[in-house]
Amino acid sequence: MQQHVIAIDIGASSGRVMLGTFDGQRLSLDEQHRFTNQLVSIQGQDCWDIDALFEQVCIGIDVVLESGIHPASIGIDTWGVDFVLLDKQGQRHSPAVSYRDARTQGVMEQLLADTLDRKALYQTTGIQFLPFNTLYQLCALPKESLSDVATLLLIPDYLNYRLTGVKHCEYTNASTTQLLDCRTKQWSQALLDRIGIPSDWFLEPKAPNQIIGEYKTVPVASIASHDTASAVLGTPLQSDTCAYLCSGTWSLMGYESDHPTLNDEALLSNVTNEGGAGGTYRTLKNIMGLWLIQSIQKLHSEYHFAQLVEMAQQSPAFEFLIDPDAACFLNPDNMEHAIVDFCQRTGQGTPQTLAQIARCIFDSLALRYAQVFAQLNHLAPKPLTAIHVVGGGANNHFLNQLCANTCQVPVLANPTEASALGNMMGQLIATGAVDSIEHGREIIAHSFELTQFSPTPISQLDALQARFDALTQ
Repeated sequence: MQQHVIAIDIGASSGRVMLGTFDGQRLSLDEQHRFTNQLVSIQGQDCWDIDALFEQVCIGIDVVLESGIHPASIGIDTWGVDFVLLDKQGQRHSPAVSYRDARTQGVMEQLLADTLDRKALYQTTGIQFLPFNTLYQLCALPKESLSDVATLLLIPDYLNYRLTGVKHCEYTNASTTQLLDCRTKQWSQALLDRIGIPSDWFLEPKAPNQIIGEYKTVPVASIASHDTASAVLGTPLQSDTCAYLCSGTWSLMGYESDHPTLNDEALLSNVTNEGGAGGTYRTLKNIMGLWLIQSIQKLHSEYHFAQLVEMAQQSPAFEFLIDPDAACFLNPDNMEHAIVDFCQRTGQGTPQTLAQIARCIFDSLALRYAQVFAQLNHLAPKPLTAIHVVGGGANNHFLNQLCANTCQVPVLANPTEASALGNMMGQLIATGAVDSIEHGREIIAHSFELTQFSPTPISQLDALQARFDALTQ
């Protein structure tokens, strides 16, 4: 008997409302509604248009309901770290400011210099030091305006609240904040006291894959609401020696582990230990990802994304390189100018063509993947022997082949909609249609065809990696 669910997957640039169908053996996804997600300026800050996002979510759900299908449940996943503050009446207190806003500029460095010990903070939270983590966003809030704040909800929890009226805190997204004790999986009271944020703003984190309320009589499930947690759940990893690479606006490379990795090497490598859907940890590294080429395409809208990839393939390899994770690429006014400026400042000369810019991005991402893969191999309990790419980037055969070449391991690609599939699988577990994550991954593996990329040699790869290492240090 078929079971339908609605999987709502919202990324930093777009959202999709997907109808998932499970026939007892295989899964399928059918896009019902797609919408853009872009920053808006509110009171001089870069914010998410959260009301517009919620409206689009409701439109997509209604498209399904009006077709006569009655789904078993609804689930929402989004990006991490960002939040909405509610007042004592349960209304939104202030705009949903984006992690790309400049308000956190210098906050992390100042906090680590004056208030917090880096190693102790890492030992508590296990989270990568990124300047836009929730911890630093909270420290950037104007304290004089917070007297009426009663509750903090991360973005997917807020959207669920709007759907159901139920305030809930899902664990995998909470783990991205750098405020959670990674061992107890509860908010760190000592850390909140240290930064002067009231602990009563925070709801107790709850495990994913459970029903929390209803929208128009349809059960709403709190699934692994961080999109990467859902994507990893939706990745049919073939063995425990296979790394995953969730490739989209951000690239996230890591491995699954039963325990957080908190040693000095992990701290030095600045890896993160986010919560997974089945009680595991996602030991991973955030990499800037396809945001770089997306920003270039936005500047040159006369070219489709596939055309930029083709242009890059025709351009000489490794002529220009950037550090994809440099702060200047987080939210520049003009990405092309930022890339040219980086090349000039680092003595590489000036990229003259759009093809050179595009090639620079893909080459640099591939070398960054290799750099992170090597770091993860030092930390993983077993040598990592392959990389499984999921997300929109799984369609980028050029970048996937570059990844195989620079990392010198086989690369598997697909499914592209891993976040939506993980979202769907979490709902099927919540409703009892699937009994475990392991069973769910077997179903996903049988439902979608994988593409393999075998590594080919790169001339003087060690020297090339050393050149890239020098740029990124």
